[in-house]
Amino acid sequence: MSQNNKSALITGASSGIGLATAKQLLAAGYSVSGIARDFSDVETIGMDTHSFDLSKLDALPSFLKQANLPADVLILNAGYGQFGGIEQFSHAQIRKMVDTNLVSHFYLLKHYLPIFKQRGHGDIVLIGSESALQGARAGAVYCATKFALRGLAQSLRADCSTSNIRVMLVNPGPVDSDFFDQLDFAPQLGNEFVIEPESVAQAILHTLAQPRNVVVDEINLQPIKRSFRKK
Repeated sequence: MSQNNKSALITGASSGIGLATAKQLLAAGYSVSGIARDFSDVETIGMDTHSFDLSKLDALPSFLKQANLPADVLILNAGYGQFGGIEQFSHAQIRKMVDTNLVSHFYLLKHYLPIFKQRGHGDIVLIGSESALQGARAGAVYCATKFALRGLAQSLRADCSTSNIRVMLVNPGPVDSDFFDQLDFAPQLGNEFVIEPESVAQAILHTLAQPRNVVVDEINLQPIKRSFRKK
């Protein structure tokens, strides 16, 4: 079904879930704007791309104001993982992950929620993680950002229930993306151990396709098998 009059803004749009979702939304007739640190490796697909590092919080409000990116749908997908004991992280590493995975989402919501409320409608999709559901060894910082994101989604859902703004949370397990490139572990080889980014994108489009009076509060996605390997 074509959505020719709808626009979407996706963060973390240069790879993985963000890029797959952009492609599917474009195919469905949306106009799509994307934010990511670097789009140099992204083929031209019709997305309006904007390079910006969302961890640079001091510059984010002015960037959003100047870019003035249209959005009926806001997909907050930007984030990354770094694992280890808290004592192994520098203060700067902790701050950067929290700022990217969580605080930048607050800034984007602060910018777009008044627009959605004035307009009388809007959709917000937060990309969480299985790490929002269960803490794991060496995942204290990453899991904390995702637990907080889940709490944000639940509270925001309650706050927006009378404003015709839908808030949805998607929690994927291990995704076949560059998430694991800089980590010392990864899912076992074989597509039964990972979720394809396109499958997560399909879940996102499924939530958006529901009637306006229906909200898919939360979707948890897992591969059919679970096993990890050391690199």
